[in-house]
Amino acid sequence: MIPITREERQWFLRSLAQGLIDYLGVQEPPVPVEDLLKNPPPLYDSDFGVVDMYSNLWDATFARPPTQRGSIFVRIDLDPEERRFALARETLSALITSKHGRAIGLFDLLLPHLRESAEYFASHLLAPATMLKAYHEQGGRARGMSKTFGIPPFVALQRWEDFHSIDHTP
Repeated sequence: MIPITREERQWFLRSLAQGLIDYLGVQEPPVPVEDLLKNPPPLYDSDFGVVDMYSNLWDATFARPPTQRGSIFVRIDLDPEERRFALARETLSALITSKHGRAIGLFDLLLPHLRESAEYFASHLLAPATMLKAYHEQGGRARGMSKTFGIPPFVALQRWEDFHSIDHTP
């Protein structure tokens, strides 16, 4: 295990999310997370995939059979906002278990706090600080954030609060 503070881990997760957003070339919400999974950076070609499933066990989960491509299995009946968040959350599992992720130590760095890290990563992938700042400056409010960014209301509220306490200096 690599010792890292919560603040360092969050900075790293924000940077990782921003790198994927930069790769996509996205300038405004919503971030097309399914496009990212279908057309990943070349380094992750064999690590990203989406499989629709009929299940009530979970909203989404990442699985990587030995020596095969990893895929996110996602419930087909999720609301679009919930689906996007679940896919973004499980993208972190794809990253840390990828050949590259394991080689640079992401598995050891993030696995001890995977659930918290995955939710934090997903919220920043789908509502990055730069887009949230522009949204706020254009008069956007917490109430409309869920629709604008295509994320569940509980995620929008948490991200809005985080933005005003961490990401944004009023």
